Amino acid sequence: MLDFILATAEETEVVDSKAGLGVGAWALIIVVAVILLWMAYLYINSRQSRSAAAEAAPPNLSPGASDDELENKRLTAVLRAALFGSALLAISLPWYAFNEPDRQVEAASEILAADVEAGAHYFSREGFQCANCHGPSGGGGGAAFEEPRSKVNTTWTAPSLDDIFFRYADDEVRYWIEYGRAGTPMPAWGLVGGGAMTGQEIDQTMAYIRSIQVDQATAFGRSESAAALALARMANGTVTTQSLINKQTAAIADVNAAPDKIAVVGGYPDEVADLLQGPGTCTDASAALVNATCSSPGQDLDRDGLADAAEVRLTDIATSAMETITVTVENVPPAQPGQPPLPNMYVPGPNTAYDLSFDPFAAFTNSNPDTRAPEPDLDAADTLLNLLRNDVLVINVTAERGDDFLAKLRPGLEFLQTALEEQPWMVDTAAAADYMGVSVEDATMAVGLFNAYCARCHTGGYSAGPSFERGAGSGAWGPSLRNGRAVTQFPDMADQVKFVISGSENAKGYGTNGIGTGRMPSFGALLSERQIELIVAYTRGL
Repeated sequence: MLDFILATAEETEVVDSKAGLGVGAWALIIVVAVILLWMAYLYINSRQSRSAAAEAAPPNLSPGASDDELENKRLTAVLRAALFGSALLAISLPWYAFNEPDRQVEAASEILAADVEAGAHYFSREGFQCANCHGPSGGGGGAAFEEPRSKVNTTWTAPSLDDIFFRYADDEVRYWIEYGRAGTPMPAWGLVGGGAMTGQEIDQTMAYIRSIQVDQATAFGRSESAAALALARMANGTVTTQSLINKQTAAIADVNAAPDKIAVVGGYPDEVADLLQGPGTCTDASAALVNATCSSPGQDLDRDGLADAAEVRLTDIATSAMETITVTVENVPPAQPGQPPLPNMYVPGPNTAYDLSFDPFAAFTNSNPDTRAPEPDLDAADTLLNLLRNDVLVINVTAERGDDFLAKLRPGLEFLQTALEEQPWMVDTAAAADYMGVSVEDATMAVGLFNAYCARCHTGGYSAGPSFERGAGSGAWGPSLRNGRAVTQFPDMADQVKFVISGSENAKGYGTNGIGTGRMPSFGALLSERQIELIVAYTRGL
């Protein structure tokens, strides 16, 4: 009985901080009170009975009770108590049962809210870092990625998650989280896939993702803007590729220049450390920066913790480092249709992190780059030393392993130059309009919709950027749609339209001998039937 009471109390422990106890809680209190009163009565009656039995003669030696004795006030009191208890139960139990569904809804709501809160933590940058790639609000983003064919560093486009349940069922979303997508930045997160997330953590993450879903009207309203962005990306493919060529060219130049840089700045970290602790150039404060002591302090007119002689030399070192340790500045002029490919360019510029100076007559010569507040010269000297140590280490490694770096960078540059020449991201919309039997405007919209919603799976390299595409419909996770594959799979165009609307289901057949895996999403909630018909007509001519 006690276990039942405790379990029931736990279930009904929903307390509103403003309104007090809920209806279900009051009903439980009444039930518990009745039970306690009944138990108290039984205990008292038992004690009285034992006391009376101890004092009275044995029943077989005592005369029987008369009717008047049986129908006395005591029996009447017992009957009244029983009647009161029965009436109380008759009222409270239906009342409790009537409010039980609402209590269960409230409990479910609280459990869901707790799951969403936990899922928000797992989704965030502090948890399993889903937000790093898919955006803080799940609207989509990007992830750093090394394209495997070219070994070029690029940004992989991560899909939006705030409309994912319009595309996939719950078990399909769970599958992608558990097993990830091989060959992409999306890792396997579930324990069954080799990741770190338990089943409960995945459930809670999915609860959060479901809580941030946009409404269908919003998801549907994105289609035209998504197509426009995809078309703009295609049009800017030349500029994007040239930008990558610039970075690759600059990286090669940096590797080749590393030995000369080391000849200039290689000794600067040790020289700065010596200035901060050396005789005549140190102070107690500057020596402490390098965990040393100052045996012979130098003159410090501005009392900023740096000796005047050290400040003069530190300024020279910072200026030299700023000119020698360069950063790459892209210089990509806008591409116009019909123009020849843009030339390779890279422009080395000064590393402004070394824009530091030290005035022996001023204690605050520089400003903090983040807060814009005046920065003590002693702190600036510490910053300079750390910058030099880090950059010189990188340049040293680059110089020592230059051949290894160049063996990776040069093929990547050739890959990009070939892509710039062949432009595999471009689509002839006029030719598409001819075989589709539609206007150029409709064909252009079909290309934009296909790239926005289908190319991720059906165009090799699409998510890595236009420079890495293998041509529309070339195939990736989804099958190739080239050479009439769509017509072979779906002889009747209407069947293909229905398939795109509803997506695939695991182990369920589709088209000609097709067996679904659940990986093909449904687009009926995101695109109009007319838009899907345009996409299907476009794919049937690839």
